[in-house]
Amino acid sequence: MSGVTVSEGISQGRAFVIVPDTREETLDVVATFSASEESLKYRKASRDFANKLNNAASGTVPDRVRDLFGAVASYITNSNNIKDIDGLIFDGRTALDAANEILIPKIIRFTQPAEDAVRQHEEEHGTSLSGVTDDSSLDKAAQKQRARDDYEDDWEMQLGAREIKSLMRDFISTIAAPKEQAVDMPDLPEPAVVIARDLSPAEFLSLRTDMVRAVILEAGEASGHLGTVLRDLGIPAVYGVKGAMTIKSGELVLVDANRGSILIEPPKDTASAIIAQQDRFAEEDDGSTDNLSVTVAGSMGAVGDIARLAQHFNHGLGLLRSEFLFLNFHHEPTVEEMVTAFKSVFDRIPADAPLTARTFDFAGDKRPLFTLDMDVTGPLRKYGAQVGSRLLKNELRAMLLASAGREINIVFPLITRISEARSLNELLSQARAELRSEKRDIGRCKVGLMIETPAAVLSARGFASYGDMFMIGTSSLAEYAAAPRPPEEYFTPALSKMIAIACKAANAEGVKVGLAGRFAMRTELMPFFLSLGVSYITTDSASIIRIRKEIQRLLDKGLKPHYDPELFDRIMDLASARDLQILFNEKLTL
Repeated sequence: MSGVTVSEGISQGRAFVIVPDTREETLDVVATFSASEESLKYRKASRDFANKLNNAASGTVPDRVRDLFGAVASYITNSNNIKDIDGLIFDGRTALDAANEILIPKIIRFTQPAEDAVRQHEEEHGTSLSGVTDDSSLDKAAQKQRARDDYEDDWEMQLGAREIKSLMRDFISTIAAPKEQAVDMPDLPEPAVVIARDLSPAEFLSLRTDMVRAVILEAGEASGHLGTVLRDLGIPAVYGVKGAMTIKSGELVLVDANRGSILIEPPKDTASAIIAQQDRFAEEDDGSTDNLSVTVAGSMGAVGDIARLAQHFNHGLGLLRSEFLFLNFHHEPTVEEMVTAFKSVFDRIPADAPLTARTFDFAGDKRPLFTLDMDVTGPLRKYGAQVGSRLLKNELRAMLLASAGREINIVFPLITRISEARSLNELLSQARAELRSEKRDIGRCKVGLMIETPAAVLSARGFASYGDMFMIGTSSLAEYAAAPRPPEEYFTPALSKMIAIACKAANAEGVKVGLAGRFAMRTELMPFFLSLGVSYITTDSASIIRIRKEIQRLLDKGLKPHYDPELFDRIMDLASARDLQILFNEKLTL
């Protein structure tokens, strides 16, 4: 069998096949009613439905639809609504009945749009239609009818009311629906090659990752975040393997992810020879790059065996993707839990090495198992990272406490508006002030902003005053550059222009430029990045040594980080991949 390499490496083990549970639930509310189970049922249903809406809203949809989906997602997961629903459940009501009683009356105004239109008319004109006297020059009945007519003529208002009612009906119906294709993550009895049709990062991190020797998916998306987790942990992985689910649990499987090949019950001598190849070609850090003037450090999310991973971070932690530490939590992590998790990582990093951590980013396929409490008002109400300000502030407190006695770069992801950047900086300032008033030791902090959306690229100069560093997210920008097509594996003109624009803004405003994502591990692109002023590169643990050696080679040849305005102009004139290749051959080959 063969597929697409997602995380390189070679490993073997007994197959452990994860099959979705398709058994139907037997519903017997009288005999089996459990308030705690009903409460969990509502939480899971609301989280799953909100995830579906948020994922849909993150695509190419009209603003009105995005606002609608976001409002409903926030409404059904609102902590006050959940508290009221729990109150009814623990009084003996089912989750379905409690949701109907609490949620539906609160949106009843959408089922009486004409009367709402009357009230809106009264508010806008400062006149109470119900209080007009008989001798008034205005006719009360005529005005009420006019308001109703205005509503009937406003198709957007009608459409919004119908869609909200429809979405709420859809959500309520999911609470009592039987489980279908629900994956109950098992306990791995021994080291194994995990085989599944597909897995989310949260599902995978619910396994004992130290027992996973390799991952084979019949489906899977190579650019998804599970691949990032697997590369962080150094676990070989192959996606898109046709027939993978025909492999039987217990069969010996050899995964050569370097070639994207899979062998079932391989001969012993063949397996030994293939595994030996990995050790023969493994790169070692010989100390020749210890004095680089460019920061090249490892990125990580999932921790796994921290003692084993720590060997890759002698040169610093280039970027901690913090959400991966908590995706498998069934409850919102406390400050104390976050401090413990962060310290387990931070304490392994040399004191004089860079330490950079990104705040939570739960967008896309990185939804946690616990329910997210989103802001319903304020500048972070539609924050793309899908995290509320209360949890964000707690995380900032934890990062500052865990980094006491050293410097930390805290990076905010998915910034698209100045108001978001300002609000996130204010949260950090509040967290610092509170901890200082509590006489707590905290880290010395600098701020970075992820530049990973077209909005952030185009407004980069405006964002510069809110951070000390730009961290350009090449993976996310590659998706935007290719949309609506799937992201390309090769470096495209559109992506090169986005990176160049961000670098030009950083140079103009005196902001440091960092690089992350899958194109940060491409050695052939290093001359391009250095010539645009990039001086900070974070990549997965498997690529650190290779990238450091390439940077050292370029530095030895005299190519240091600098902003080349001529290169920028050439990039802006590119029209095709062939033009980009010509540019590399003429100007960036060393």
